[in-house]
Amino acid sequence: GNILSLMSSMFLSGPARQLKSMFDEKRWLTSTVYLVSLTCSIAICFIPIPTGPKIGLLVLLLLVQMSASLWYTLSYIPYGRATAKRMLRSVLPTDE
Repeated sequence: GNILSLMSSMFLSGPARQLKSMFDEKRWLTSTVYLVSLTCSIAICFIPIPTGPKIGLLVLLLLVQMSASLWYTLSYIPYGRATAKRMLRSVLPTDE
């Protein structure tokens, strides 16, 4: 599904424009994390390891992908990331 989503956005905006947008100065890290976790997920599917650890790794990588995708999407919303950070700070305990 994630690969299809990525390809469909490349179809709509064009591959060069999509890649330029993905690797913009404020999105490159999120895009890299997303693409690496997506690639690792596909690779782990084909590595012959026991089912239990494989499922655990895939779930972890899926969570990383979803988080990176959300953070990437928030970068397009004005004050999206700042608002998300404030919300997380209000929910999570801090040492301040």
